[in-house]
Amino acid sequence: RRDAAAQFVADARELRKATVRIARKFPASYKYVTTGPLLQLASEVYMNALKGNSIYVHKDMSERDYELRHRYLAAEVIVGPIGIVVADALLGEITFCYELVDDGNNFFRNKEEYERTFQTWTTLANNALSRLRGVMDSDKRRWNGYMRDRKAKTP
Repeated sequence: RRDAAAQFVADARELRKATVRIARKFPASYKYVTTGPLLQLASEVYMNALKGNSIYVHKDMSERDYELRHRYLAAEVIVGPIGIVVADALLGEITFCYELVDDGNNFFRNKEEYERTFQTWTTLANNALSRLRGVMDSDKRRWNGYMRDRKAKTP
């Protein structure tokens, strides 16, 4: 697989690393309310990117495998929130944390530091989300093309 095709995994990994580094700056009293859920969501984004990446879309792929990849990268209500839905939830949590800090619960050195931190964090999350959506769109186009070719070959 081309490096660029799997860039969404690298983006998800960078997002997880940044989340761990930033969460360490929060006081211990935030552990259960804020940092715990943030770390869990960042871990899920990364783990589902890895799982989805392990299933490659190809012309001989079964519909079951395609659906499994799709569930890892998007959202399947029966299985629970994963992929894109988790990345969206993580962005929501980042916004929530920013609002807490901005309202005066500030444990960063100054306003510039926390604004830079949250801007970087939000950019990483948006990049991961954008790549996941791009992969989903690419998969769908390839899969639909393969299905058209299969149907055209069958009498």
